[in-house]
Amino acid sequence: MKKPYIIGAVILLVVIGNSFAVYEHSPEAEYQKGLHYYKEKNYQKALLFFEEAAEHNYAPAEAKLGNMYLNGLGVSRDNDKAAYWFKKAAEQGIATAENYLGYIYEQGLGVPQDYSKALYWYKKAAEQGDALAETNLGYIYEQGLGVPQDYSKALYWYKKAAEQGIAAAENNLGHMYLYRLGAPRDYNKAFYWYRKAAEQGIAAAEGNLGVMYTEGLGVPQNYSKAVYWFKKAAEQGNAAAENDLGYMYANGLGVPQDYRKALYWYKKAAEQGDAAAKINLERLEPEN
Repeated sequence: MKKPYIIGAVILLVVIGNSFAVYEHSPEAEYQKGLHYYKEKNYQKALLFFEEAAEHNYAPAEAKLGNMYLNGLGVSRDNDKAAYWFKKAAEQGIATAENYLGYIYEQGLGVPQDYSKALYWYKKAAEQGDALAETNLGYIYEQGLGVPQDYSKALYWYKKAAEQGIAAAENNLGHMYLYRLGAPRDYNKAFYWYRKAAEQGIAAAEGNLGVMYTEGLGVPQNYSKAVYWFKKAAEQGNAAAENDLGYMYANGLGVPQDYRKALYWYKKAAEQGDAAAKINLERLEPEN
């Protein structure tokens, strides 16, 4: 069986806050002004208002500042400042900031890498129903990062996030069902969740559908459909799918045999460090 594509930590640029009447110079008012400029992508002006609100410990503004420093919006990227502001907001219970702070600790951005702290903050956010945190928590348990590997817990959290429509969780949940991780093998469920994620344009899921059609897992074997999904994923730069698409052209599976196109896709994948593509390229080049 071909190796599946799974997705690690996920974060999302989000706007935090509600619409409500505020006094003109209150922290809430400054924050709302910041949101106005943020939505217009005038990040430098947004930053000024978020900073004003954050001086009064207004947690949503602190979270937005963390976001802006992490992603270099209106300022130079600064992981130290991102970690500082996310922590301040997370300590006030802002779920989005808790998820971001978990990501900060998982990746070691502006802080020493610490999977235990990542787990702590992901769990805090997930307990508030934050779907991205649920996805990240699933990944922590699946990979055994800072905790004993626990596929049952990974499955639980992926499923909660997938049911909220998080594409990365849908893809990873498909992976769990395909490989009997925390649940009995179920090709139909694997295909269902991969398809859900692929419909949201997730390259990994598109590649996984290609694998299922190639091998006839839960669906009739169909090389043409496999090529369709491999191509969609490859066009997004997914190295594994580029290699698989090269293989389909090299062997004339679902498409006319075409060594030129096979070489093209193998090279694309190999340039990204895909080991299988490098081997396939070595095998094909002497012949062509």
